[in-house]
Amino acid sequence: MATKHRHALKTVSFLLLLLLAGLVFVLASCAKPDEPQNEQGGERQQTAEPTTSIDDVYPYPDHDFGGAEIKVLSRKDGYGGQDFEDICVEEMNGEVLNDAVYKRTMTVEEKYNVKIDIAYVADPVGTVTKNVKAGEDAHQIVQEKLWYLQQNLATQNYLTNLRKIGSITLEAPWYNQSIIKDVAISKKVTVLGGDMTVSDKSGVGGVVFNKQMVLDYGLEDMYKMVREGRWTLDRLDELMKLTSKDLNGDGKMKLEDDQWGLLAEHLVNWMFLIGCGNRLADLDSDGIPYITAGSPKFLSDLDRILDILYDDQNRIFGPRIEDYTETFMENRAFMQVNAMSTFFLLRGMETDFGIIPIPKLNEQQEEYITDISPFVSRVIAIPISCQNPETIGAVLDAMGRESTNTVVPAYFDNMLNNKIARDEESIEMLQLIFDTVVYDIGSVFNWGNLWIMHQQFMDGARKSYVPFLEKNLPAVEKAMQKTIDEMQNIN
Repeated sequence: MATKHRHALKTVSFLLLLLLAGLVFVLASCAKPDEPQNEQGGERQQTAEPTTSIDDVYPYPDHDFGGAEIKVLSRKDGYGGQDFEDICVEEMNGEVLNDAVYKRTMTVEEKYNVKIDIAYVADPVGTVTKNVKAGEDAHQIVQEKLWYLQQNLATQNYLTNLRKIGSITLEAPWYNQSIIKDVAISKKVTVLGGDMTVSDKSGVGGVVFNKQMVLDYGLEDMYKMVREGRWTLDRLDELMKLTSKDLNGDGKMKLEDDQWGLLAEHLVNWMFLIGCGNRLADLDSDGIPYITAGSPKFLSDLDRILDILYDDQNRIFGPRIEDYTETFMENRAFMQVNAMSTFFLLRGMETDFGIIPIPKLNEQQEEYITDISPFVSRVIAIPISCQNPETIGAVLDAMGRESTNTVVPAYFDNMLNNKIARDEESIEMLQLIFDTVVYDIGSVFNWGNLWIMHQQFMDGARKSYVPFLEKNLPAVEKAMQKTIDEMQNIN
């Protein structure tokens, strides 16, 4: 792919894949983007210049916080494979991700002389709201769905503006730079994602495909197709139609009886729109949001997407998460498009499957682009009631830094060992997926139900999107302006 080398400069995650492969890397933030590559677009040619370490660029601060107790509040609700214990665990148990989290957190506790404790609840937003209103510094860190943190806490000025905390190195590679850039209204950063947790990755979109069906139908190498930039909507449409089958021969395609080329959730039209380079809303240079849904490109791309998705003889929507999982595990779907969390539910599947990104619009589109569901992804924030934000910021920085060589490699190891990713190619694809994630601020805040409307649009009979949008646009813009006004109150 022509832009392959640019992926290596995007996030620390790609660097970690190189570590897993036993390669040596040079810190991406120290490299010049236009530095010449070798003929294969791989690592730069070696020079006489010394290798720069991460500590040279971001010196590790020395702190002693005198045994301070840091309390974390995190969501655990047992829903759809979305719960991870990725902040701290009680003990090592031999499971690779659990032990990496334990070692990472213990290292930070010992280095900074702190004690990190975590409490799990089904509704962190409700607890934080009560704490803030009561003026109680009960929890210094909250881990919750991005959707709830931004809509329910940030807009009430219940979250700290992380740009004001000097001990947090926001530009550091252990933080997800996309969320810092894409979701910061008026450039105020209230949430973080990155190497520190794996829960934030649960909402990342992707495609799983049945590898046995690739053989049965004589299909080409799906990974090669992705690498060569040929994984597009047109190709998905072709494969979807090729692999659908009326198994019982009754002339009626039903979820429970037949084989489907594409199994998807109702928001898949939005996922494909993101993959084609669109968003519901974006931020201008001052961090002020504006609506982008309904632009000429948006509507043109949506027309092509709907041509595919309204083909109910080759595509089926699963009403429940269990429907996605069971149908795919029964080898009755070639492809499933969904959030990463649902793929963890496939670990017991006997037939091997592969993971690839959301398709591009066409081969002329340079890069793959990946959506992330704000209702699934869980991120980190500091409540405004926190009385020692500089201490908490330093600890978060250390947690992210230490996760680079512990939690993140363990996450991919866990994906392989638990048969969520079945081959090294899928790990390669996961890296590509994570390196191309964008956050659609229109979905994060869902102004006037702008995001959920796309699910409702798929639920109904085919109709024009323009009147559908125009009917709801006044409510969307009113809700967006209210959020802008509310976010201005954050210091």
